[in-house]
Amino acid sequence: MSNNVKTIMGIAAASVKTVNGIAAASVKTVMNETLQLSVDEAVITAYKEITEAAGTSTGASMTYDEDNDFVYVQYPRNGGGGAAIVGSFNSTDNDIDFGTQQTIESANAFSGPSCDYDKYNNRVWTAWIGGGDNTIYARCGTIASDKSISWGARFTIQNGYSTYSRYNQGLLYQGLAVDQSTGKCLVVWNNANDHIGGNASNHHPNAVILTVDTSDNSITASSHVRMATGGSGQNFPMIKCHYDPDNQEWVAITDANGSSTGIYALRITDSSGNPAAANQTQLTGNSSHHLQGDGSGDHNATKAVTGGRYGGQQMVYDTNVDRFIIGSSTADGTTPKVFAFENTGSGITWDTGGLAVSHGTTISSSGRGGAIAFSHARNKFASHGSTGSVINMEIMSYDGTNFTSHNSGSLYTVVSDDDGLFRSTGSMQDMSAFAGGGIMFVGTDYDNQAPNYFIYEVGD
Repeated sequence: MSNNVKTIMGIAAASVKTVNGIAAASVKTVMNETLQLSVDEAVITAYKEITEAAGTSTGASMTYDEDNDFVYVQYPRNGGGGAAIVGSFNSTDNDIDFGTQQTIESANAFSGPSCDYDKYNNRVWTAWIGGGDNTIYARCGTIASDKSISWGARFTIQNGYSTYSRYNQGLLYQGLAVDQSTGKCLVVWNNANDHIGGNASNHHPNAVILTVDTSDNSITASSHVRMATGGSGQNFPMIKCHYDPDNQEWVAITDANGSSTGIYALRITDSSGNPAAANQTQLTGNSSHHLQGDGSGDHNATKAVTGGRYGGQQMVYDTNVDRFIIGSSTADGTTPKVFAFENTGSGITWDTGGLAVSHGTTISSSGRGGAIAFSHARNKFASHGSTGSVINMEIMSYDGTNFTSHNSGSLYTVVSDDDGLFRSTGSMQDMSAFAGGGIMFVGTDYDNQAPNYFIYEVGD
């Protein structure tokens, strides 16, 4: 669990050697508050089902409501549509007390839901792919103290298509991020409407900026803008986004630059109300590493840090060193890696070395995969993925130059089921105040289709 004392005379508690000449390790309390200088790795809440089977195995996602100290989880609803549930951490039993299920979508499909908490407007945002034609929808809501949600009207971002292969895709977990300085919400996806030359399989990553009217939580949208220019497109290019608090803009990763493949990072700015892509930069020297697996734009990963196209969250922001961390997928036997890049505010700089991981080495060809989350309380990040017939988690850190794996020789087993936490995500928000600083992952069990979660202390 976390320290009650964070700093002593402005110095981080973990850096204090003595207190009034007494070795810090011998000091138990400061002004009657517990002083704890080290924290062991430990399970806070073991792999656990949230509610009954969701009806489909299309995953779950989450965010953190800092205003109420609530965790927000969304998932496909049993019987159709999508639902959310809000919970508070109970330190007595080290578990979450969830409220009643809240309906987001009553009937249509609820695939690949992305979400983020808006600290500027005190709102929660969600977007998902629904209906038989893969229409993309969004909603914005207010979370009340009783864990209920007041939703605004459902907003259609992009109509779907019934023609084979002309589907809006790619809005799969972390396709949405809020600019916390303005409250504007960026949504990124694989846009079938932006195909080239009449070839229905040629899709391009697109983006739109959404704005909420706080009087009724209704949504308005900017123009749709292509994020990868030129070329003939790909079958299913992937694009994910994250907010950069240091430069107050969005950053995205994609595996498409026109018809070229690989891993790219780019800046996304607000240009007079519309999204604008800049400084799209390739991860060089790592041709076998992709976001989806084989470099073709399809989801043929056999190994992956975070699971390829059908995996979950693939990018976090390390606020300790101001770097973005991503997980790669491979399909040629190459061990997947985590990589880092920096957004300077005027360009992208990659650390091309990366770290070969010890987990996520034997996923299925459909890329059921895992996710990645950052612990703001411990300045570490963790990722889980299938290793043989179990889901293992690896704890890592990055000092701005080098990666370190803290448990490569003794991976933590989340669950002995390689189909657990299918399409998993963590929170993009700082959850240091929740569960004593533990990290939390949510996902759907592929077999029983129920949303599950676990909370883990990564140690300090």
